[in-house]
Amino acid sequence: MHVLGAGIGGLFAARVLSDHAERVVVIDPDAREWDTSGASRPGVPQGSQVHTLMPGGLRQLERWYPGVVHQAEARGAVLPGPDRSASYVDGIGQVSTPNVNPLSSSRPLLEGLVRERTLRLPNVETAAGRAMGLVCDRERVAAVRYATAAGELVQATDFVVDATGRGSRIADWLEAGEWPRPRLERLDVDVRYVTAHFRRSPDWTGPLSGITRFSPRATSARFAGAAVNAVEDQRWAVMLASYGDDPQVLDAEGFRARCDELQPVYQEAAKGRLIGGLVPFRHPDNRWRHFEDLDRFPARLAVTGEAVASFNPVYGQGMSSAMLHASCLSEYLRGEPDLTTPARHFFELQHVVVAAAWQTSTTADAARLGLGRQQNTPAQRRTAWATRQIMAAAVHDREVATAFRDVSFMLAHPATLLAPDLVRAAARASGVPNGEYDDEYGPVGDPV
Repeated sequence: MHVLGAGIGGLFAARVLSDHAERVVVIDPDAREWDTSGASRPGVPQGSQVHTLMPGGLRQLERWYPGVVHQAEARGAVLPGPDRSASYVDGIGQVSTPNVNPLSSSRPLLEGLVRERTLRLPNVETAAGRAMGLVCDRERVAAVRYATAAGELVQATDFVVDATGRGSRIADWLEAGEWPRPRLERLDVDVRYVTAHFRRSPDWTGPLSGITRFSPRATSARFAGAAVNAVEDQRWAVMLASYGDDPQVLDAEGFRARCDELQPVYQEAAKGRLIGGLVPFRHPDNRWRHFEDLDRFPARLAVTGEAVASFNPVYGQGMSSAMLHASCLSEYLRGEPDLTTPARHFFELQHVVVAAAWQTSTTADAARLGLGRQQNTPAQRRTAWATRQIMAAAVHDREVATAFRDVSFMLAHPATLLAPDLVRAAARASGVPNGEYDDEYGPVGDPV
């Protein structure tokens, strides 16, 4: 079996395949450059940016690599917990909830640990090369093509996982083999972010992790938000995100000035000594390749991670999504599927994960761009009303905030936020009189 790509998605896919294969080969251009120096890999251009592994991802990480969280802490990663985490919406602090349990570290530290644990498996190996295409025999993938320093190789395979990321060429490969291209759904967001690292004082007793977001209605809506994390080597990692029409901060003085406009944890972080330079990155659009819709697809082929969907990184869903995709792959393979037919059940399972993440991450972006879904029916307007109650109450009501964060942290599906009991609790917390909404979780009558 072969995995194309050795980022988080590829490594998790290799871990899953190792339970079902005699030999798993991970093909990646950076394979020869893997080291323990802590530097970002060339194939991960966003590797120097702020990364937070959300609780949903943390659960998957520990599931597939038991004890790795303790290993990460031993190397300096931080688990701030509810008492030392803070979040703000439109400048207002949100209530603390017990499910706030992220893992804060640099991307190289976390990816390095996952790589070590994966390559320690006796049936997993690597090959340095760039994936160039697939070779199909009738209706299934039979081999992979990849370029190496010595030339192009073709290697027979029993199963392939494409985890080559956002720039995956899988659609081109399919088309070249006379298979249909997956439908590509895009949402232009043009979010730009820049990260800086600062020396962290051991005397700081405030939050060790912070996230700041602005709603589309906020006066600062052009400023997408900010994040700050305590990471290994007694450092702060601070990220400022802006949309295309907001001037991006690219100098240390301007970076510190913007942090001074934010909450005290940002001010504390930015007053430390700057380590290295400011590192910018741009995310032009959210993308979703709809493999689940294809009527024809080669057998023995799966696609995971950002090769399927990539989201606005402000919402921190990337790594957790890739880990959940791997669990979908495990569920599919443990069902002893017929490998002479396409992996449709895998794509169905994965679709649930992708659709949930897409809904969470694109709703606010679409509203900011004026692309919100039209609410033409009473049912749609009632759902929109319920959602507004949840969003408003999640700032200050612990019960509602816990449920809302379960969804944000990829621990629960967005549909759970429309449970009638929860919407009633949100409406009460927002001061809506009891007589103005009914048991169907909506307001009495047809709201505008």
